[in-house]
Amino acid sequence: MLKFKILFQISGSIAAYKSAYLISKLVQNNFDVQTVVTNSALQFIGKATLEGLTGNPVFTDTFEDSKMMSHINLMKWADLIILSPASANTINKMANGIADNLVTSLFLAYNRDKPYLIAPAMNTTMFKHPATQRSLQILKSWGVNVLPTDSGYLACGDNGEGKLLDPDKIYEHIINALKSKMNSKVIKGNVLITAGATREYIDGIRFISNISTGKTASTIADYLLDNNYKVTYLHGVNTMKPNGDSTNIEFGNFNNLKEQIQSLLASTQFDVIINAAAISDYTVDEIKESGTKLLASQNAKIDSGLEHLTINLKPTSKIVDMLKSISLNKNVILFAFKFSGDDIFDSSIKQVQQLFNHSNADYIVLNNLHDRRDNDTQTNFHIFDKLKLITNAVDAAQLAERIEQLIKKGI
Repeated sequence: MLKFKILFQISGSIAAYKSAYLISKLVQNNFDVQTVVTNSALQFIGKATLEGLTGNPVFTDTFEDSKMMSHINLMKWADLIILSPASANTINKMANGIADNLVTSLFLAYNRDKPYLIAPAMNTTMFKHPATQRSLQILKSWGVNVLPTDSGYLACGDNGEGKLLDPDKIYEHIINALKSKMNSKVIKGNVLITAGATREYIDGIRFISNISTGKTASTIADYLLDNNYKVTYLHGVNTMKPNGDSTNIEFGNFNNLKEQIQSLLASTQFDVIINAAAISDYTVDEIKESGTKLLASQNAKIDSGLEHLTINLKPTSKIVDMLKSISLNKNVILFAFKFSGDDIFDSSIKQVQQLFNHSNADYIVLNNLHDRRDNDTQTNFHIFDKLKLITNAVDAAQLAERIEQLIKKGI
């Protein structure tokens, strides 16, 4: 699930305590929540509670030191904005363009390009007052999603409309608003990403593989998903997968990966292929015990008591070499990866040039074994086109940005 960013605002209402449950539910479901509260809201719910639930500091004052531009930056950051509870005072201020606190200032910085929800909560008489009803209609006409109120017993002792909608129902409105937003996005391109390592099986429990984890590929996938690309993520067993809403397909050994790629490229029009998988250069040819050939199977286990076991390997073909030729889109942009163990950079560049020669890739990302950290995180990437080194990236996040820039130039 994509890690959506929710700007959760709270105004002064006794129903503010219910926001803690809703925020907790959002966080538990992989949402990143940032809270903004009016000073009057702090009379009903404390900063410590909100910070503890979200893991983020609470914004309260437009003119707080080092946060002078919060009303602009928070709006840029958020995928969805919600005001819950929304008091009569705050609703009427918003509808009249009054910006005397951070919540109302944020509303003036709202440019209607993302969902904005408000959940009213107030006394029945205040809710039905012509000023409040007029303000709610104005906000609706401006594209604000005004949620209904519940009817029932109110904190003041009255019984009627104006009660805050049940938090679980508010959560459903948030999910539906985000789904609508995702469905309305213009997809910039269709991308196939391969990730992780193949497994060349010796028997049912033993295999030859490599150190690839998929960390770099999943970071690239999430960045592209966040920037409105459709991503198919073809990944190895136990490979890290994107947080976002990608189409994930698992592969096993070399032959399985090759078949899956051939099937995908024959049936789907991809604009970009990012071939980041660490594909085995060798697969098991035959296994002998003291010169006698064994019939190895993935459904069996070779006896551990054998004294002398010989495993013969045979080279695999280069999957990257066939990607452009079998692709439905003959103008597909191909990013290949070259993982070098050579400490001499010029020698690694020669390997890059050889890969260009036989793969016809548009770009090659070079990384090196000595730039791999103890936590299996790869650093220091170099991106080449067919002529030269064109840019560098210090980590996977920056690499994702660089790749997306090149994609935008090519599509």
